[in-house]
Amino acid sequence: MKISELMPIITAVLTDTRVIVTAIVIFVYLDLCCYIVRYRKKPPKPKAKKAVAAPAPKAEESSGEENGDGGEE
Repeated sequence: MKISELMPIITAVLTDTRVIVTAIVIFVYLDLCCYIVRYRKKPPKPKAKKAVAAPAPKAEESSGEENGDGGEE
């Protein structure tokens, strides 16, 4: 057989829907297998600690100002 006689047969086989579907299914299956083999679970990210606001500093208390005397005598 010559190449010119084989070309119609080759194109008929490669354009057959069963061949195309089978090739796609095999490709997807092999891709899934490679994904499963290479899968590594990512380590959990450490949670960022919330910044706790520092308590407001207490004001310096003078004697007499607390009682509302005004501090002047």
